[in-house]
Amino acid sequence: MIKPEEAFTVSIKPPVSLTAASLAALFALTACSSSDTSDSSGGSSEGAADSGPSVVEFDFSETTAGPASSIEFRIPDEILEQEDNYRENRYFESVTLSAADGGESSECAIKYEFEYAEGGLDRLIEDAREYVAIENNEVDRGMAHALVDKNLDSIELDPNYDYAVVPVDCAMSPDDDNDTVMVAHRWEVESTFAWAKVSVMKDSGLFVQDVWVRRWEADSNGSWIKG
Repeated sequence: MIKPEEAFTVSIKPPVSLTAASLAALFALTACSSSDTSDSSGGSSEGAADSGPSVVEFDFSETTAGPASSIEFRIPDEILEQEDNYRENRYFESVTLSAADGGESSECAIKYEFEYAEGGLDRLIEDAREYVAIENNEVDRGMAHALVDKNLDSIELDPNYDYAVVPVDCAMSPDDDNDTVMVAHRWEVESTFAWAKVSVMKDSGLFVQDVWVRRWEADSNGSWIKG
């Protein structure tokens, strides 16, 4: 490849015909280089897109959301700073819902993934044990209720309680509420601080249909006020 300083020397010393040829060669090399770079960049961007969409963060300031393949539900810091009792006793940092394979073409499922607050899992297990008031690992029944508000026999529950998969009927439209799931932020098995109602369509992902936060609501600007 011609170095920049060589191109400059060629352009002023040789005859005009040679100069034109040299410049033409230089431009051709430059064009090839630019084309290769563009193609490489385009390929990388396409590859990144193929890796799938990122998780949508949801802080309960909106009443609806979607479509999305995954949604992370998290209580905003602005509320946590003013809710000492909930902040210190909550079970979760966040709960993430993802559209999952329901098996049959007409069936859907939603996968819950739980990020626990410090000490949250231990507190939840103890509270779930007291809730069902029996031993021999039947604490799982209390955990199923606390985690996804479902019967243990109807879901897939991870032995370490990191995730749960809940079968659900596919929604006919984003606002179809015939079969929905609830994601709940709790600080007691029977005490909910915030919840969201979610549906899933077969090919369009998750939709948030409604939300509620205890003692708080967001104004039209997204700012939190006591309700």
